Amino acid sequence: MKKFLSVVIFLVFVFSTANFAQHIKWHKFDEGLALAQKQKKYLLVDFYTDWCKWCKVMDEKTYSDANIQKTLKKYFITARINPEKDGTVHFQGKQFTNREFAQAARVTGYPSTGLFNSKGEFITLITGYLDINKFNDMVEYLNKKLYTKLRFEDYNLYKTLNNSLNKKPKDAGLNFAVGFFEKEVFKNNTKAKSYFKKAIKLNPKFAEAYAELAAVYENEGNVTKAKQYKQKAVKNGYKDKDQTIQKLKEIIQKALS
Repeated sequence: MKKFLSVVIFLVFVFSTANFAQHIKWHKFDEGLALAQKQKKYLLVDFYTDWCKWCKVMDEKTYSDANIQKTLKKYFITARINPEKDGTVHFQGKQFTNREFAQAARVTGYPSTGLFNSKGEFITLITGYLDINKFNDMVEYLNKKLYTKLRFEDYNLYKTLNNSLNKKPKDAGLNFAVGFFEKEVFKNNTKAKSYFKKAIKLNPKFAEAYAELAAVYENEGNVTKAKQYKQKAVKNGYKDKDQTIQKLKEIIQKALS
């Protein structure tokens, strides 16, 4: 009886693994690129190897998820390249072996996810395992065209800071860091001011927050407000932009620890 159950469990595992594999059509690169251009979708290229543990985990945990499969079907054409196997890739009028193309894409580890737009242009390469949440962040990053503003790694950092802030809304440093992203990357002065003001409310001696708030008002052409907050920044020990960057580094290191 025990032997029979073991066989049944094994067969269930085999068929379930095969089942999720069948839900995703993995093309060769050339075919995938042509389809992506024809269907006006993103091309997702999975760089993998047979020995890569996390490639298999990504298959079993991420690509097996029903919602991820729906997302892939809606927005992507999918392709796979194993740089350790023979194969030919054609891109932008040049011919590459699988290994040469991986090197050209700057693949340094596995799994790596290469992303191309519907015109066949390279967007970015994301190195490492993508769990479901991180994969969804990647889709949001693409659909909002945030790759024109920042690297995925930086966007992932922004999301991490936001998640930390949701857990600690009264953390002055986190409010400041998220505000800095809103100001410098997303150019959203309204949100930036809100975060900087909250940071100051939580820490009235936050020199860097006063300085960044002054910069926002200066960008808006509000000379009076800019001068007012500059004076408060100096009064609380502000010297220069390097001080702001150092403060930001400290906050990020603390958030990631």
